[in-house]
Amino acid sequence: MESERDDPHATLARLDAVATTYTDAPRGEGWYHVALGLGSGVFIASQGLPQPWASLIAVAFILVIPAFIAWWRRTHGWWVSGYTGGATLWVTGLMLVALMATGAWSYLSSDVWSSIAAGLIACIAVTASGFIWMRVWRSRLRMRGAA
Repeated sequence: MESERDDPHATLARLDAVATTYTDAPRGEGWYHVALGLGSGVFIASQGLPQPWASLIAVAFILVIPAFIAWWRRTHGWWVSGYTGGATLWVTGLMLVALMATGAWSYLSSDVWSSIAAGLIACIAVTASGFIWMRVWRSRLRMRGAA
């Protein structure tokens, strides 16, 4: 038997209950992706900075993520993990590969400008991945809900 979490009809009902549909981007969604991209870019770029700055920015980034998720839940009434499976998992996986590659590049670079370039690429990759992830997730719900 399918759990409520895996049932597309239950998911759609929950979304409708909070006056948000999966076909329209909720208020603030675009800014969420941009802000997460900027934070990720700063985090990646900071890996090329001397200590203690690299560590302080990394810790700050890690501490802000739960607050970011809480903001989304409070504003929209729901949250969906990036690790839901299917095509969305591929989008998340590709984003993580981009983050690991740019993070290694920034950490191993010999100058700060190279780290800034890595951070810029990470910012673009995370922002774009967020928009793509939501589009794929909504499409998946529509297809499963129509079945």
